[in-house]
Amino acid sequence: MPTKEKYFVLISGLALITGVMLYNFQSYPTIRYESIPVTVPRYKLESLLPHGTFDVHFSLATEQEFWDTHPIDIYEAFAQHSYKTWDTCRNTCDVKEPVCKANSIGGLSNLNARGLIYRKPFLARGQYVYEWEKKYLSYPPLTDAKTLPDLELSNVTVENARQGVVRCKMLETIRGRLDVVDGYGRQRSKGDDVVRVWMKGDNPQYSVVGEVTDLQNGSYTFSIMCLWNGTSSIKVAISYPREFIRIVIHQIHVGVARYMTATFTNKQLTEHSVCFHTPNIPGWECICNFSKFGYDNYYCGRPRDPRLTCDDWVYGNSLNVAPPHDVTDAERDLIRSIMGTPAQRVVKREIKVLNANTDNLPTLKPCRESNKNVTWVRKTPKGYWSSGHVWNSLVCKKEEAITTHWTRNCLRNTSVWIFGDSNGRLAYFSFLDMTKCVIKEGGYPDRASCVIPEYGIDITLLAHEPPKYVLTRRSDNFTGVPDFIQTLPRDRKHVLLIHYYLHYTAAHLSVLSLRMRKLREGIERMLQKNPNVLVGLKIPHVTSKYYLNNHAVGGDPLVPQYIEMIRQRFRGLEDKVVFLDLWEMSIGIENVDYHPPQYINREMIKWLETTTIAYPSRCNKQIRTI
Repeated sequence: MPTKEKYFVLISGLALITGVMLYNFQSYPTIRYESIPVTVPRYKLESLLPHGTFDVHFSLATEQEFWDTHPIDIYEAFAQHSYKTWDTCRNTCDVKEPVCKANSIGGLSNLNARGLIYRKPFLARGQYVYEWEKKYLSYPPLTDAKTLPDLELSNVTVENARQGVVRCKMLETIRGRLDVVDGYGRQRSKGDDVVRVWMKGDNPQYSVVGEVTDLQNGSYTFSIMCLWNGTSSIKVAISYPREFIRIVIHQIHVGVARYMTATFTNKQLTEHSVCFHTPNIPGWECICNFSKFGYDNYYCGRPRDPRLTCDDWVYGNSLNVAPPHDVTDAERDLIRSIMGTPAQRVVKREIKVLNANTDNLPTLKPCRESNKNVTWVRKTPKGYWSSGHVWNSLVCKKEEAITTHWTRNCLRNTSVWIFGDSNGRLAYFSFLDMTKCVIKEGGYPDRASCVIPEYGIDITLLAHEPPKYVLTRRSDNFTGVPDFIQTLPRDRKHVLLIHYYLHYTAAHLSVLSLRMRKLREGIERMLQKNPNVLVGLKIPHVTSKYYLNNHAVGGDPLVPQYIEMIRQRFRGLEDKVVFLDLWEMSIGIENVDYHPPQYINREMIKWLETTTIAYPSRCNKQIRTI
């Protein structure tokens, strides 16, 4: 055979073999982690391989071809990272990466604050868990700041208003509309901005929240109720434009967060690593899953030195927040502008309201005679603020005077347990003040308690599971709130106040969803053992003042989705658990800080007492005998 023909046959054969191999490789349909089948399109395979490279340029994912047809299951999302916890996983570190040279907590914190730790996304490009994530991420990245809502140009109109004043009667509903206009003077054509409406009296202690409806075309309708006499003003705020919500979701997806550290130590050596709610730990390929200690959804980089193991973890602490990653110049400027104006971003058009009617509000059924499910109603408003910073319920009538004697008698022979963060600590202080409890020991973040022996009352504060962004020591006898409440004595009455919020908002909402699922299961098991347990869920509050290094991490932008998730998780338990709605309470007082004023905790506890603790056969009768 001539030489040219031999070469032709050889090249043809190699081409045929290569084609068959490529076809078989591209048609490979699934990857398995921990026996969980995961169907993965071809373009995602690289990001799911144990040592693959993550493409963090999620801006490209706005193209329709990159989106899954259906959301990924929460457990499937975590399963994609399960190989990192396998014993066969081996940590490697490129010496060119700064994180490999960091040998202290301060060094890791400095690197994170400077954005020098390589980011790893939790979800692959185009994946999402919730439909609202897909919706916001489908919007293109912001490139022109003048297309954002303009607070000067946007317009507020109210029905029946004359010369900027509307008159109303007691319990009458005022209806209005917000038309959002951008910096070019053009009406915005899409919705999904975060719009809030409230009314404040001339006495600024009076306030009530309105209800907003998104028309999805750049306009929003609202309604608000007249509840007191005198002159008031309606305020409409575009708290966050949809472009900022997109940034928040995007940062969570690409792996920008408020991380913690882990310190591993034994008699031989000490090592530090990075920790977070989700297993996309930057700088570490192999990780420790601390669910073995009861801390579900908490992961840390596994020690690189084989002489240290995950069991050698002793404590953790917080890192500085990382700067924005994979954002446009306009998005970076938007983050800075919102950081510079932490107060509610109110449209520059106030409507005056005049209520000259002297009618009284209708008499409501006493809260103690109502079912706990009244606290879960979706009606707006559920209450309003009045003089003296008093919260007035509109779903049931509170006790006329909740005094120290009244509270002590209602809590006689009862244990009060408060689980949460520093805001839980403030609720704890409110309980101490309302009961005048003075025999105290311990302190946050460790266990704190106070007792009133003559009434058989004890009040205890416990921090929730990591991460808490304060010094967190590993505790073998506290494996999380859902497990701990199973240990409460069955022959005693208990009141539980549970709060998860700001220490979780830097993570994907699926983390809180899983936490709420386990909490619900724990509450159900506990109530089966002891029906004399009263549970209150402390709902998040408004806070627009948070991390200065990156205002798109943490805070309240996604709280409405979080609250809706709580409602879904506790469906069917509304008659056993009290919904303590600090969200509505904090909008009306225009709160901006992490820690709202202490009077909001006082009124929340009064609401908890009158809806769950106050039984006439116990409280009122005993008060008369004092």
